[in-house]
Amino acid sequence: MDFQRARSPERKEQRRQAILDAAAQVLDRDGIDATSLNAIAREAGIVKSAIYRYFESREEILLRLMLQDLRDLTDSLAGTVSGPLPTAQLATIMATGFAARPRLCIFVSQLAMTLERNVSGAVLRDIKLALLDEGDRAAKVVGRALPTISPIACQQAAQIAFCLVAGNWPMANPTGELDRLLQEPVFQPFRHNFEDFLRTALVALFAGLAQDAAAA
Repeated sequence: MDFQRARSPERKEQRRQAILDAAAQVLDRDGIDATSLNAIAREAGIVKSAIYRYFESREEILLRLMLQDLRDLTDSLAGTVSGPLPTAQLATIMATGFAARPRLCIFVSQLAMTLERNVSGAVLRDIKLALLDEGDRAAKVVGRALPTISPIACQQAAQIAFCLVAGNWPMANPTGELDRLLQEPVFQPFRHNFEDFLRTALVALFAGLAQDAAAA
């Protein structure tokens, strides 16, 4: 691809998307720790300095990629949930959706501690506003599936689901020495399946909210 300086807004957006696509390829192949600006630039076929025309840091690239993946998940949920559902079915749909997007789960698990640390206030504000939008969209999905739950409870459910992914993903996917240690039979209680654990937690969350709504 020709990466001479883009002039029009359309060409600039194409350049940005090409860099995001390159970052996704590196991360999926080599892992997030190896997804450096140098690696992204090599994958995109450009020099590292060219990236700064479109993104201020590695973290901004990963945050923008996270938003793409999150929008994809929300689109999928919105297209799947068209009306009332049993709490267990909604939990299964959401857990399956996250489990099918491991890159998104990695981003969510590293959002607060890593990804939001090396970006400007302007970028961080833009990211947070976009996350609010996706949270509202997810809350509407929950509301369609569980119409007895209040809009505020639906928003809380979407936020809690996000937090459950953030905490559950690294525990279900240990790496390095910890992964080797947990292979020992005595430590099997520390190992669990991400999708199964998330589904169980979401069933409890949605059932509790439905029960509270019925009691109100």
